[in-house]
Amino acid sequence: MMMIASLIGGITSAIALNVDSLANAAQGSGMIMTFLILAVVLAVFSYLFQNSIAYAVKPSPRAMGYKPRQLVGYVDGRDTGTPDTWIKRDPSLIRLTGRHPFNCEPPLKDLFDAGFITPTKIHFVRNHGKVPRISWDEHRVTVTGLVKNKTTFTMDQLASLPSYEFPCTFPCAGNRRKEENMVKKGLGFSWGAAAHATSVWKGVRLSTVIKHCGGIADTATKSAKFVCFRGPLKELPKGQDGSYGTSIAIDRAMNDNWDVILAYAQNGLPLSPDHGFPLRIIIPGFIGGRMVKWLSHIEVSDKESTNHFHYYDNRVLPSEVTAERANEEDWWHRPDFIINDINIQSAIRSPEHKEIIHPAPGKKYTVRGYAYGGGGRKVIRCEVSIDQGVTWMAAQIQRFEREWYKKNAKEKCMDNFDSRGKHWCWIHWSIQLETELLCNSSEIRCRAWDSDHNTQPLHIAWNVMGMLNNSSYRLKIHKCEDKDRKEGNGAVWFECPTLAGPQPGGWMVPKDEKVRPQALYASLGGIDPKRIPSKNFSLAQVKEIRNSVTLVIDGNVFDCSSVLKEVCSFATCITRIITHDL
Repeated sequence: MMMIASLIGGITSAIALNVDSLANAAQGSGMIMTFLILAVVLAVFSYLFQNSIAYAVKPSPRAMGYKPRQLVGYVDGRDTGTPDTWIKRDPSLIRLTGRHPFNCEPPLKDLFDAGFITPTKIHFVRNHGKVPRISWDEHRVTVTGLVKNKTTFTMDQLASLPSYEFPCTFPCAGNRRKEENMVKKGLGFSWGAAAHATSVWKGVRLSTVIKHCGGIADTATKSAKFVCFRGPLKELPKGQDGSYGTSIAIDRAMNDNWDVILAYAQNGLPLSPDHGFPLRIIIPGFIGGRMVKWLSHIEVSDKESTNHFHYYDNRVLPSEVTAERANEEDWWHRPDFIINDINIQSAIRSPEHKEIIHPAPGKKYTVRGYAYGGGGRKVIRCEVSIDQGVTWMAAQIQRFEREWYKKNAKEKCMDNFDSRGKHWCWIHWSIQLETELLCNSSEIRCRAWDSDHNTQPLHIAWNVMGMLNNSSYRLKIHKCEDKDRKEGNGAVWFECPTLAGPQPGGWMVPKDEKVRPQALYASLGGIDPKRIPSKNFSLAQVKEIRNSVTLVIDGNVFDCSSVLKEVCSFATCITRIITHDL
């Protein structure tokens, strides 16, 4: 067909070039008009024919260069000597588990300042082991189970199916885990507040793939309840087959309003190795732990996944359940504690850690942060408090999702965004506060609300896996009085609760083990107890301390004058503190 088009184009060009000579030969016999009309008709036909071929015969993703996408131009020296030495990674990412496996997040300011869409090179990464080296040409995805036709797809076949592209925010379920680890060390490593990202994902809907297999088997329309996924076999040392796998409810998988896709592109280009090349699943509204990378196998089933990681990861167990108790009593297989949808979350980008501001009459400071929710719920309110959560002030919300659809999506997709009420992306918020007001406060905290009126609790709900910590994010405000900060004049500096991974700093981070109770009680209480200067007290000495209301907990003496105005019995004291916190 292309040869025919070229031939027609050549004939047209020859006719056009020889119109003058043909006209001379015709010698005004009227043939000139005939040749001109013929030339125009053939030219138009050639144009339409060639362009119809261009639209009908799309180049395959492989022909377009579908190879693992490298995000920077060189290999980070920290990856030398590891199984991932072939992957080029941005060195600005904060590594949370040493050199290998690669688990990282960007500095929070970099994530926020990049805007709505996160540059792929600073998208957080969660890897359980080495990254499999997979070829687009050789990779296969098999669909089995309760479908009419078991089918194995090549990547070119998947990419030839109708595609869908949209922006989506998702976090690791361990976002802000380091704060929990400061209360009590759990099973996970220490994520900061930037373990989430927003990308534009492109792929084929999961429902389309299942329908391409003939749909759900006629005998299984009622029994098919889950869709299970897994990555490559023998990828990891744990589990029976060494794969990473999980499952979702079939109602979520087959309803296109939930936008579940098998993604092969991120931000307009092929996936990178760390993000699942050549294929991963994207489940909007869910935690990242359900979005299996290097997807190899899909099964429609009457029961949820039996994969090791489906049970022994991504759970929120009750606070009193330790790792030992969870194993002894098998809390891992209790269905009530699985994590799927994201909870409401927010954090503060600025002020930054150790940032200094000076008070001045009439001068304002813009406090900024982010928020996101799960399950397609809209973030409807963001607030800040400078009095330990007693009163709150509403911030302004900047939304991006609707504008993205207006500029980038097809008309139908844009209409769907407005009508179906699904919100997959983060928002930014800001509020201007008087610097004099800030400089006379001891902390600033934030919280967000979603369209179901879920909000963030004041205090951490510790759990052994350190998952879904969404307590109100708190910065401490300190006077610049020590010898290293001589700004004076009422200036203050801000301290984050923690810094991601092994980075030192943060008001929750104990300077030594003796101070750990202070971090624990400060994180759990609405108002931090003031610790009496380090020294030993006898009970008689505690009773003799004047001008102070004291409380002894676990052998530590605390000044409770911020919440108690008079000395009272121990039972009354505890009751009053609990009432104040509630």
